[in-house]
Amino acid sequence: MASLILFEHTYRGHRWRLEVTEHQGRTFGNWRKWYDAGGTWKPTREGCTFPLEGLWKLTAALMEHHGLPAPKPPAEQQG
Repeated sequence: MASLILFEHTYRGHRWRLEVTEHQGRTFGNWRKWYDAGGTWKPTREGCTFPLEGLWKLTAALMEHHGLPAPKPPAEQQG
């Protein structure tokens, strides 16, 4: 399973990662808590996985929070 780390933040000895992953031919966003297992970082069950098509909604919400204009949804998401 290939992945691309978009964001990583260490907090209280754990890492939180936002990744783009592929599973069974589909692409997902994966927000997960990781722990150090003796020099190797492993994922916990804490977090969530969502279809990548929803990532633009998260981007829009973060931009609006910071007072920036929200992006338009991708063409396939427009009604």
